[in-house]
Amino acid sequence: MDSKVTVLICDDNVAVHESINAYLQAENMNSVSAFDGEQALDHIKKQQFDLVVLDIMLPGLFGTEVCKEIRKTSDIPIIMLSARGEEMDRIIGLEIGADDYLTKPFSPREIVIRIKTILKRVQPKQNTSNMLMATSLFIDVEGYEVLVNDMVIDLTAKEVELLAYLVKNKGRVMNREELLYKVWGYNYIGDTRAVDTLIKRIRQKVSKGNPKFSIKSIYGVGYKFEEII
Repeated sequence: MDSKVTVLICDDNVAVHESINAYLQAENMNSVSAFDGEQALDHIKKQQFDLVVLDIMLPGLFGTEVCKEIRKTSDIPIIMLSARGEEMDRIIGLEIGADDYLTKPFSPREIVIRIKTILKRVQPKQNTSNMLMATSLFIDVEGYEVLVNDMVIDLTAKEVELLAYLVKNKGRVMNREELLYKVWGYNYIGDTRAVDTLIKRIRQKVSKGNPKFSIKSIYGVGYKFEEII
C-alpha cells in the first residue's frame, strides 16, 4: 500500500477514531477525524481523501445523508458503519452509493483490511491496459472509466467491477452468489439483494447513454449480459 493514503473517519465516538487510526498508522496511512456529518462534508470540500469511513448514526446530519451529498460530486470509496445489525441498513447503504458496510462492534484490523482491499481495486495500475468493449459499451477496467455511445457514465468502483464481470462473461447466466463473491472480493456475509441493488443502479445510470446492451434478469437464477444487435 502506498504511503500518504489519507482516510476520513466520520464517527461521533472518539474511541472509534483512536482504534482505526492506530491500525492505519501501522500501515503507513493517515487519517483525518470528523465527529458529525457537517464537519465531514466541510473536510471533503477542503481536502482530497482516498476513502471515507462513515457512521450512519451521527448527530445532526445522518451518515446516509452525508453519503448522498458526497455521491453528488465524488466517487470516493465509502465504508459505512452502523451500530445496528439490521439487513435493511446494509441494503440502504449500498443503494445510496456506499462501497462496503460494517456492523459495530468491529475489529479495527478488519476495517483496515477492507480499506486496503478497496484501495487496491480503485487505484490505477501503471503500464497496464485492460479494456472491454461490447457494442455501444467501452470499459477501461484499470482506469475505472465507462462510456456508453461515447458518453462518460459516472459509476462507482463496485458498479464498474460488476459491469465488467458481466461483460467478460456475456451470454452466460450468473447467479447472485457468484457475482457477490467476485465483486466484493472476500467472504461477504449478507443478503444477495446487494447484487440486485447494484444492478438496479447500473441500469439507471447507463440508460442515459442509450445502450445497445442489456443486463437481463433470469428469474430465480441471476443475471446475464446481452448485446442488442
